[in-house]
Amino acid sequence: MHQSSNTYAKEMVEIKRLKTGWFVLGSLIVLVTGFYAYEFPLKSYIAQKNLYELLEGKEGIAEEDIQIQKIRKDYKSARSGYVIYFTVKESPLDYCYDYSFEFDDWIMGYVSEGTIYSTDKIILREE
Repeated sequence: MHQSSNTYAKEMVEIKRLKTGWFVLGSLIVLVTGFYAYEFPLKSYIAQKNLYELLEGKEGIAEEDIQIQKIRKDYKSARSGYVIYFTVKESPLDYCYDYSFEFDDWIMGYVSEGTIYSTDKIILREE
């Protein structure tokens, strides 16, 4: 009887270790998934909405006149924001705006022949 109760106790300790390991692994998966969901899709969406608000408020350009080509996380700069490449319906240029969550501001530019030039407004065809 002494030996079987000793075996039973060892099995219970082993089961407890397994449960703890699965709990830690599950918690880690939830944290990583939550971070990924916040850091990439949600922040990208927020940057996109801020772009629409900026252009509508500053330039009077409606959301339907903006065609976003791509949104990328900016890993290279210390600003660590999102870079949005887009075109505007009445403009001949492609634009590249860099949004920083930390500073809540924009670095604005347009792209011509592979080079990004700084600008503070959208250049329309009639200008």
